[in-house]
Amino acid sequence: VLPEHIRQYLRSRGLTDGVIDEYKLGYGQFYRKWWITIPIKDTYGSYAYFKLRQDPTFGDEKITYPKGAEAQLYDWQMLTNANNQPLIICEGELDRLALISKSVSAITSTHGAGTFKEEWIKNIGNYRKIYICFDNDEAGKKGSERVAKMVENGGFETYIITLPDEVGSGGDITDYLTKLNNPTDDLFSKY
Repeated sequence: VLPEHIRQYLRSRGLTDGVIDEYKLGYGQFYRKWWITIPIKDTYGSYAYFKLRQDPTFGDEKITYPKGAEAQLYDWQMLTNANNQPLIICEGELDRLALISKSVSAITSTHGAGTFKEEWIKNIGNYRKIYICFDNDEAGKKGSERVAKMVENGGFETYIITLPDEVGSGGDITDYLTKLNNPTDDLFSKY
């Protein structure tokens, strides 16, 4: 059962109750700390491990359970539901779920801006336009350029979304959606 303060926190990050429940976000104690649990599936749709995000009351750590789990694409199933909608590659599981909550197709690597793997590109399917929207910091800028080159080399029409300065240094897609409350359509046209 998800404690109410965690559900409220996830809602404040733009996640709907439907998405919270559909993606089975949970709460548990691992490594003697309390964590929000995000179940991660492998390419076959089987649960592989948990991505853990520390209860925001106590900190902002992120880790996997078990430790040392290899980076995965979150969520492979998004690619099997391929249609011609634009696809955003973002930086972080909760950013992805905030986009899903706004009915925007999105994927992310489970281990941050620098860990997106070239071999994943072949799984993207028939998406026409790929948008990359990483955090508004140096790691995000470098990561988005690296991923854009891989996606372009895979033969896809590729765009990098540059978030507006109002999200702040280190700001992300969640800040764009919640603090600025900007429309998702602007991601594909204005930015």
